[in-house]
Amino acid sequence: MGYEWDVFLSYTRSGGGDVWVREHFYRALREWLGNEMADEPRIFVDWNQDGGTSWPESLERALLRSKVMVAVLSPPYFRSAWCLAEWESMWARHRVLGYGTADHPRHLVIGVRFADGQHFPPEAQATLLRDFTPWNKPLAYEVYSRSAQYEHFYTAVQKLAEEVAKRIEEVPPWNPEWRVVRPPLKPGLPPGPLPRL
Repeated sequence: MGYEWDVFLSYTRSGGGDVWVREHFYRALREWLGNEMADEPRIFVDWNQDGGTSWPESLERALLRSKVMVAVLSPPYFRSAWCLAEWESMWARHRVLGYGTADHPRHLVIGVRFADGQHFPPEAQATLLRDFTPWNKPLAYEVYSRSAQYEHFYTAVQKLAEEVAKRIEEVPPWNPEWRVVRPPLKPGLPPGPLPRL
């Protein structure tokens, strides 16, 4: 028992972020993180689940057994009940461990700004976010990978991967007491445990 994943990739399926994550961000992150680690990186993304898997339980297990979370942030992310549960769960672990303090300034959550930023909750606004808004084009890989902007996007992912690899090396031992936090629903959010699925 213990960690099963190096990275939990958290994102919303609204606002174009799902296409961007699948077509561009995940590919580049996996490739560059593999260049920064001794072993092949284990990145959890929800579309790589086996058929017949119980999705809510599988997602929760992956979240609790991931070393760090890379969160692709946008206003729709913070309107999703499940994304909020992912966000709050990792931040709860972060606070219990005393991270984000003068003694331990690093975080377990690495935020990537896909869109906006002004409408994020205070905790997200107070975090150093990696700004990927210049490259948030939800285009097909074949089209976007040949654009002039793609080189800059790829370089930004390379720098992010260096940071993620360092965070993975610094994580504390796994704790079976960690739990999924389900924040109260905000007005306008659909009810139910996993509205994004």
